[in-house]
Amino acid sequence: MSKRLFLSRFLKRSGVFALLDALPLRPGVLVVNHHRIGDASQTRFDRGVFSQTAEGLDEQIRFLRKRMPIVAGEELEALLTGKQPLKRTYAAITFDDGYLDNYRDAFPVLQSQGVPAIFFPVIQYVGSDAVPWWDEIAYLVRNTTRPSVEVSYPSQLQVTLGDDREVAIRQLLRHYKKPENRNGEKFLEGLRASAGCNPPAPGRRFLDWDEARTMANAGMEFGSHTCSHTILSQQSPEDQRWELTESRRVLQKELGRPIHSLAYPVGSASAFTPETEEIAANAGFSLGFAFQGGWNQPGVGRATHVQRISPAPEPELFQAQTLQLMNPLARW
Repeated sequence: MSKRLFLSRFLKRSGVFALLDALPLRPGVLVVNHHRIGDASQTRFDRGVFSQTAEGLDEQIRFLRKRMPIVAGEELEALLTGKQPLKRTYAAITFDDGYLDNYRDAFPVLQSQGVPAIFFPVIQYVGSDAVPWWDEIAYLVRNTTRPSVEVSYPSQLQVTLGDDREVAIRQLLRHYKKPENRNGEKFLEGLRASAGCNPPAPGRRFLDWDEARTMANAGMEFGSHTCSHTILSQQSPEDQRWELTESRRVLQKELGRPIHSLAYPVGSASAFTPETEEIAANAGFSLGFAFQGGWNQPGVGRATHVQRISPAPEPELFQAQTLQLMNPLARW
């Protein structure tokens, strides 16, 4: 058990959480971001993109609903762009990449709770069996029989492999995400050769357009996550502009509704630039979602740089995480 989890459980048992929970929350918008829903231990691919099981998601939503409205669509846009004053705390829920479990596992939970969410599919992955770069890196490292792997692009890196492959996977993912990596396929070709294996054909892994339309008709919102999930800061302004305008065009055509939201792939501080934000605004996006932690307070930040958190998996840690963000007295 981690120290944070031990402390969180102690504070909950001792009644401190209940006391802090009774205090008014600061005005703002808390955006909770997910990628995959399910049991991470069962995947052959990247376990880091699993944020919750369906049961855990249900519990998180119940926790949020008791404390604040969960919003999406026009209301969320109005709050984040300043058209509607932020006088209380709100929450929003987002899902990146458009994995099939978003439809199969997350969507029924959202329906049962009567809350909306925003889904950001990657256009080229919709309805496909694609193995994206993060999943392929994880699969190659997890399944190679070699004692180490190495890549020479964008710079030389050799990683020794032990019984626990997660550290090596994170190290290679960080290397891939470097701004100087301008050719993701070149990186993967080098890793495949070093690992001596290739990912399997896993069957359909991403929701299709019919499923997306079913979700949209049931009140779910959709936004762009680009056409190819390229890291935008690694691309030229012209290529960024195409990724954003084309993905928005396809989404509007397939779903028959306007698209105003964008989630920057990876979403870290190095994954997009102020120029990217300007390109996004000129392409018709009112909201641009980052993924750097923190939350969105009145008069702070930009609508093209909305902060999102990755939810802690344990209920006590998630409660501590939200209280620390939204309650000025919750500091430990």
